Amino acid sequence: MSMFHLGWFLGPGITIQGWNEPGYSPGYDFTKPDIFVDAARALERACFDVFILEDSSAVPYAYQGKMDFYLKNAVMTPKFDPVMLTPYLIAATKHIGLGPTLTSTFYPPWLLARSLATLDHYSSGRIAWNIVTATSDAAAQNYGLDMQIEHDLRYDMADEYVECVSQLWDAWEPDAVVMDDATHTFIDPKKVKVVDFKGKYYKTRGPLNVPRSPQGRPVFIAPGGSPRGRKFAGRNAEIVLAGGETVADMKGYRDDVMNHAKELGRDTSKIKTLFTCVPTVVKSASEVADTKDQMAKARAHHFERGLAAMSFLSGLDFSKFDPDKPMGEFTTNGMQTLLRTFKNAGPTATLREVVTKPSGQGFTNFIGTADQIAGQMQESMEEIGGDGFLIAGHIKPKYVSSITDELVPALWKRQLTRRDYGAAHFRDNMTAF
Repeated sequence: MSMFHLGWFLGPGITIQGWNEPGYSPGYDFTKPDIFVDAARALERACFDVFILEDSSAVPYAYQGKMDFYLKNAVMTPKFDPVMLTPYLIAATKHIGLGPTLTSTFYPPWLLARSLATLDHYSSGRIAWNIVTATSDAAAQNYGLDMQIEHDLRYDMADEYVECVSQLWDAWEPDAVVMDDATHTFIDPKKVKVVDFKGKYYKTRGPLNVPRSPQGRPVFIAPGGSPRGRKFAGRNAEIVLAGGETVADMKGYRDDVMNHAKELGRDTSKIKTLFTCVPTVVKSASEVADTKDQMAKARAHHFERGLAAMSFLSGLDFSKFDPDKPMGEFTTNGMQTLLRTFKNAGPTATLREVVTKPSGQGFTNFIGTADQIAGQMQESMEEIGGDGFLIAGHIKPKYVSSITDELVPALWKRQLTRRDYGAAHFRDNMTAF
């Protein structure tokens, strides 16, 4: 089997990392970047390919119709800006790719293109862009809208947005900066063009006032569980951020995205599908049963947190539902992955069962020794045909160490993940295998 890639998806965002939960580290000041800097260094030592930084733009109020629960329990708030954190991670590392999240729905294209081009220069070609369209009315209202734009329309807009920013990044030719003292020419004017982009949703004159960056443009990362989200990933993504309840689901997801890409004439060998997982490493097989029991109790204890998080992501107030009756069918303009989660749970599944069950099956919520999990990852990749995994969750020092110092050496022993970085730029490392 060929090697696969490893990344870390910081799904909770730049927030307090697991406050009031096992593994939370009170020694870090949550208003400072130190915990993320230390994590990035550890991930680079373990030769992770990418560190993806989630974001959202609101103090939620979906659960119980108010902000109180979110604020009191530090659920999905506070959150700091991942773009502002990225320079600290750049300074602390030399090789790992860094993927801040910026939403196409709210950022002006020129501002986003300029920020990411600057970061790509400062990182010497290690920047990715996690492209999201945002989901909540609360976020939309912070940017002056009355409510969130309709789901599929957000993706139509995002397709045009990607084309717009791509033209801005391409406005400078690679050799536009000549710095020729003899002719008193710093930039060759013939190699910088006005973009004059006029689309249905976006308009910008361009060009950027930032020269072409080392990678030309950041590596495009795209999640998306809905049919429209999958089409968007097939059109644009270089890294597909994916999940799934079963290996069969995950294989089907990857095949669907790749089929969209093929229809558009893309080279699918350059598209990498990375699946989120939450492995828990134990020292011996005898610890597995007790660890599963403790994790089940923790999920039950934090049931209301799960409800609040799902309320924000879906836009539905789950406090109004009976948690012990079948959910039935519902619709949402928010995160469509939740619809698939309930559908997969079956028509008789209750809200409590969905929220408290392990997230996914097999390796996605696998508990075992490092060698057991490495073997499960290997078998799953062989069946799925994917390209790697994204460890998901909060940054908790002990948990990070269990991955970088226990699981990764087991993967190395099987020759499954990289032991060094062969290229200077992130994109080239991702397409090396």
